[in-house]
Amino acid sequence: MPVMRTRVAVLAAATVVVAGALAAVALPVVRSSDVATTEIRVAPDNPPTPPAAPLPTTVRLLWTVPSTAAGSPVEGPTAVATGTDRVAGLDPATGRERWSYRRGNARLCGSTLRDGLVLALFAKSHGCRDLIGLDAVTGARRWTRTVELTTDAVLSSGPGVAVVTGAGTMVAVELGSGLNRWTYTAAGCTLDPAVAGRAAVATVAHCGSEDRLVIHDVSADRLPWVSAQPAGSRPQVAAAEEEVAVLSSAGEAPALTGYLLRKAGDKQEATRAGSVRDRRLAYPAAGSLASVTSGQVVVLWTGRQMVAVDQGARRVLWAAAASGPPAVVDGRVLVADAGGFTARPVLTGTPVTRVAVTGGRPPDAAALNQIGRFVLTAGDGRLAAYG
Repeated sequence: MPVMRTRVAVLAAATVVVAGALAAVALPVVRSSDVATTEIRVAPDNPPTPPAAPLPTTVRLLWTVPSTAAGSPVEGPTAVATGTDRVAGLDPATGRERWSYRRGNARLCGSTLRDGLVLALFAKSHGCRDLIGLDAVTGARRWTRTVELTTDAVLSSGPGVAVVTGAGTMVAVELGSGLNRWTYTAAGCTLDPAVAGRAAVATVAHCGSEDRLVIHDVSADRLPWVSAQPAGSRPQVAAAEEEVAVLSSAGEAPALTGYLLRKAGDKQEATRAGSVRDRRLAYPAAGSLASVTSGQVVVLWTGRQMVAVDQGARRVLWAAAASGPPAVVDGRVLVADAGGFTARPVLTGTPVTRVAVTGGRPPDAAALNQIGRFVLTAGDGRLAAYG
């Protein structure tokens, strides 16, 4: 009997030691896990999107907060600010934070706003691979998933789809569910950030000394159409709607070339449809091209001005000075310029609304959008509201 008691005591002591050792190992893991380091604060209410309203003739700076985002700052009734490890939804009238999502163990690689969602891509030690879809109104998490990338990556979106691009790989994700639509890899190449539209996802693959235009079906997992581009033309994708538009610098003047899409079995096909060559199509520095579309009109911002191109008629409609990329609001192009903000009809470009800014104009290259009677801008590390 004494022997048995001793064995029980020894086993009990060993169990305590092992459990203590496991606790000592497990505790730091738990403290640094996604669950332990993720902070979600959901909005207490569900405000409606402010109705469209005419802009006043003069606006002033209402509020400003730090933000790393460089894209459109508005989705639904929410202004969206970002930081090194977080995204937050703000009241556009006051700048008051309504909801927030923070990952204490990860860094934010990029964000985009689309279809009532705020999409945020985070990186830990293995690249930008954690993608989260948040409700733009409340900040509630709709879905979260991992994309199989081990490099830095950028995030872009189009109707119904988000695209993560890293090194030579693109991953297309369904916005409603967060599920994969398709994955494309160009071995040995580096891909530009993808441009997603209603009909296609397009990018330029830099493969050694050769640049290739890659056009993928926006939803189906078909083989993409790939076409080598003229040497030295420096192609950049401007739009990917029913027709893909590519800006290049080859020749005497920059050219905007259209590619008409068609589907052929399990492949995506495209045909070069024609080019618009015009000196007003100033070729921008790599990565600074921005554009919006309205019907068959593409409005490009080239760093100094915006140029409206009718892709159907193959001609430039108008050009105007602009200090930042445009937004299309209620059929008009809204842009920041030297005087403040200006709204122009897409087809004519004739100013119909001019808004003077007092108390600090937006920084150059700031993205903007209108919500109700406010204009919000994102750029130079700040999110700002004017009204």
